[in-house]
Amino acid sequence: MTAWIRSVVVTSCLAVTSLLVPAAHSQDHHQPRNLVVNGDFSEDGGSLDGWTFNENVDNFYWQPATIGTTDYASNGCFGAVCISGSEEEQNFLYQTIPTIPGLRYKLTFTYDAGQGGTNELQVLAGDKVVEDIINAAQGSNTYTVHFIARRFDTKLNFVGRQDIAFSFLTDISVTCDF
Repeated sequence: MTAWIRSVVVTSCLAVTSLLVPAAHSQDHHQPRNLVVNGDFSEDGGSLDGWTFNENVDNFYWQPATIGTTDYASNGCFGAVCISGSEEEQNFLYQTIPTIPGLRYKLTFTYDAGQGGTNELQVLAGDKVVEDIINAAQGSNTYTVHFIARRFDTKLNFVGRQDIAFSFLTDISVTCDF
């Protein structure tokens, strides 16, 4: 990418996101703003505010959890239906974020598979699976993936299962990727 094109993309991204995203979500005015609201689940002392989730799941849908000083979205849904079932059966947690079609974005998040075993976290940007973590071992890992926006708004969707215990998700961030 030529320096001129890169400069235009960076300027456009910073300008548009500053119009679309409240200043409270950015720590540095020279860095791209996080487009995700409440990506660390800490609002109101630990909540899923800003997120939509399926409360109709018959088993352990996404719920807020705090361990030590870290807030999470916690998931204990069990069985393949949590991922591959109908929309009424899936264990989803999503937020629609403002994006610019054609621009590349960087998504980072921390996923802890709890006790390991049979688990899955499928991550979608729009209708495209951008990450599919299957049977992750115990422990917390930070993931980074990239996607190209196809619309002016992108549904960021986490669909999860953890068959033997609970898994945890936090520190979700989406920024323009220069």
